[in-house]
Amino acid sequence: MGRTTKSFRLLSALGAILLVFPAASTFGEIFACTGDSIRVFADDAGLGSTPTRTITGPTSGIAGCYAIALDNLHSELWVTTQTTVRVFAARGTGDVAPLRTITGFGIATGIAVDVEADEVYVGTGSALIAVYPRTASGSPAPLRTLHGSGGGAVVGLFVDRVKDRLYVEGYRGDDSIGSVVVFNRLADGDEGFLGLFGNFPAPFGLVVDAYGNEVFVSTGLGSIGVYDRNGNALRTIGGSSTLLTQSAGLTLLQDGTILAGNQYGSATTPDAIFGYPRTQNGGDAPTIRINFAAPPQRVLWGVASTRAFECSEGHTTSYCLFRSSFE
Repeated sequence: MGRTTKSFRLLSALGAILLVFPAASTFGEIFACTGDSIRVFADDAGLGSTPTRTITGPTSGIAGCYAIALDNLHSELWVTTQTTVRVFAARGTGDVAPLRTITGFGIATGIAVDVEADEVYVGTGSALIAVYPRTASGSPAPLRTLHGSGGGAVVGLFVDRVKDRLYVEGYRGDDSIGSVVVFNRLADGDEGFLGLFGNFPAPFGLVVDAYGNEVFVSTGLGSIGVYDRNGNALRTIGGSSTLLTQSAGLTLLQDGTILAGNQYGSATTPDAIFGYPRTQNGGDAPTIRINFAAPPQRVLWGVASTRAFECSEGHTTSYCLFRSSFE
């Protein structure tokens, strides 16, 4: 009888705990950096979906949006927009003012936020990477700078905290040649350069799966290459059935889907977002298709998601491993 009473009390206590701590939210969104706007889609969006909300307008100051990063921990959305980096509330909508703006580095083309170190990495059009405190605003002096992205604009950045590496994707538009190089994450100046990861045709997207030891690189040739940490090719997502023509930003989702922005360079066909199983090798059709029938979006570069692997693109942090919603 005593054991039964204790079991009942234990179950009652567990029930009380479940009432205090409700199940995690199923909320999820996908963010697309598209020219003069940020378009936000439900994470279950499909063919013909329209944005649930859009951040755009003169107050927002978004123009020539190149790259995007999502910080779920602080509910902040980072975008590079030509001469500025702008930080918005992640749930913002309409013509909203940024929470903070950083300037002073010429043309900003790449972005990554390291939540654990409380730092932001800004890549520029002159092959420079400037590192600032996450809460920086105005035109502050960087904490440190790195030089060298293959001699071109820094179009992709990924902070790998598992190996303490910074992956830098550079592109020289004049000859369509690009490369990925690797630095020590804490490097300053010309120190910490660890070597060339590889050369690629017109690379415009970069994701490192730090635990799976794989690196995903999208190219202007309409393909996504997957490599091991030494730069050896493992497989390729590409071919006419994938619908990729000029792939751009990449994000790896927690369920193993790789999201890719795609540019058509067409006045009549809206740019799109496609998703594929991360293990795909070859030309299978995308499992996710977003924005075919939505209002026209042009020059899609960056893509981010609330359900990205380990919080968000650019992050490898235990703080938000299992976060699926803003709190």
